[in-house]
Amino acid sequence: MVVNEFLKEVKNFGLPLSHGLDIASYLLGVSYDNISSYYDAVLDDGKVKIVLQKLKQHIPSSYITGRREFYGREFIVNEDVLIPRVETEILVDEVLKKYKGCSDLEIIDICSGSGAIGLTIIQEFENCHLTLLDISQKAIDISKKNADKFSIKNIKYVCSDILLYTTSKKYDIVLCNPPYISYEEYEGLQEEVKYEPKNALVADDNGLIFYKNILSKFSILCNDNGVIFFEIGANQADSVINIAKENNLMAECVKDYSLNDRVIIVFK
Repeated sequence: MVVNEFLKEVKNFGLPLSHGLDIASYLLGVSYDNISSYYDAVLDDGKVKIVLQKLKQHIPSSYITGRREFYGREFIVNEDVLIPRVETEILVDEVLKKYKGCSDLEIIDICSGSGAIGLTIIQEFENCHLTLLDISQKAIDISKKNADKFSIKNIKYVCSDILLYTTSKKYDIVLCNPPYISYEEYEGLQEEVKYEPKNALVADDNGLIFYKNILSKFSILCNDNGVIFFEIGANQADSVINIAKENNLMAECVKDYSLNDRVIIVFK
């Protein structure tokens, strides 16, 4: 089967063309940026059969290739971490807008998963210090591989449940894309999403437990001018803003490319 035929097959699974091209470049062992030159290249039929079978099982394409682009960089991913989404790049944009030109910042990425958010941001600043915190040691291991891939040194890794975590250190920037889907919402998710780690998707208290816990610890986690950047679900802005107000904090909401509420910025 040639690449062009393979892309037609992949289209039947409802995948964006970019995902099909990514799989094709993976199968050929060529750069994604150059895959347009290989539309007539012949793919190994055995490998194609395995890929198509996985797609029939609703396995996400990023778990097939073991990678996903985020903010212009290719991150290693597997079934132990969430697949980075383009909507999450909004959070990165907001951090860079606020702290452009800054250095020597203390940053923590909570529920860090693959490390995509924290590792992206630290590469945009100079002389900053990053802590990656996740409840899963397997996720921490993937974030270490990504840090090594980008030659990022001097990162602190913490395997802990943020709901139980205490620290004597304070941060200028707190990044967090927590589990925020309710158990009820989870049942209606696409089958592909259900291949991702459930404990990184679903949260108690109708998806709000992490926002409540972290905002109650604002003065413990943050320096005087510290700021928390949350990703949220599309219908959670009012709830998270109210939680911030209950903790005597200010909050503002930023929408994503589809004009859904996506990021909440919290500060004193």
